Amino acid sequence: MEYKNVSAILYDHNEGGLGYRILAAKYGISRDQVHRIVMSKHNKPKKAREIVRVVKEELPIPDDINLLKKELREARLKIELQDFMLDISSKELGIDLRKKHGTRQSK
Repeated sequence: MEYKNVSAILYDHNEGGLGYRILAAKYGISRDQVHRIVMSKHNKPKKAREIVRVVKEELPIPDDINLLKKELREARLKIELQDFMLDISSKELGIDLRKKHGTRQSK
C-alpha cells in the first residue's frame, strides 16, 4: 500500500519522537501500518556479503601469514626434537621421563 504521508510519518517518528499509536491517530491509519512504514524505511542492517567485503578490504593479512607459518613450523620442529630427546634418554636411562597425567603429589 502507498501512503501519501510517508515522509511526514517518518519525520514525526524520528525527529518528533511520536509513538505508533499517536501517529496512527494523527494520520488516520492503523498502528500496524505505521510500524510497517517505519520499519520499511528504517536503516536496515548491512547484509553479510557487504560486511565480508569490508572486512576483506580492511585486513592486509598475507604478510603476517608467512611469518606465522614460519613460527608454527619452528615450534612444531622444537616439539618433535623434544620428543626425540625424551625417547633417546628413556632408552639410555631405562626410565620414562614423560610427565604422568593424573598422578597426585607425594607427601
